[in-house]
Amino acid sequence: MGAVEELFVREYPRLVRALGTAFDPEAAADAVQEAFIEADRRWRTISGYEDPAAWVRRVALNRLLTGQRNQRRRAEILATIRPVAPDDLTADQLDLRRAVASLPDRMRLAVCLHYLADLRIEDVAAAMDIAPGTVKSTLHDARRRLRPLLAELP
Repeated sequence: MGAVEELFVREYPRLVRALGTAFDPEAAADAVQEAFIEADRRWRTISGYEDPAAWVRRVALNRLLTGQRNQRRRAEILATIRPVAPDDLTADQLDLRRAVASLPDRMRLAVCLHYLADLRIEDVAAAMDIAPGTVKSTLHDARRRLRPLLAELP
């Protein structure tokens, strides 16, 4: 077993337990795993530190704190945005909303970003971290699913 693996076996459970008590347990496990992945990538440098485990702890904690800040910012932004209330929508808009809501997550997101946010295929691909060709085929499949649902509308 290599040095990184030994460090992982020794420190991972203890660090996840401690950070999982202070933060969300899943987020803590993810942060510690990501810290160990980064440690493995930079092991030549980190192995020379007096306490490599301290570096892993710091990186995991930084990831958790950054995640908390991002969540707080997201919540603040979302609190200022008022979604359109169903009472404010016409019957056609409500039907469209229901039809789009029936799509799988990836299709729904691609449709909303491309058609409602008016993003180009390349921008949708970047936002979803997928290839432009995948966006095109996803939109094609979504249109095929939506066509019969929207054809039923008056």
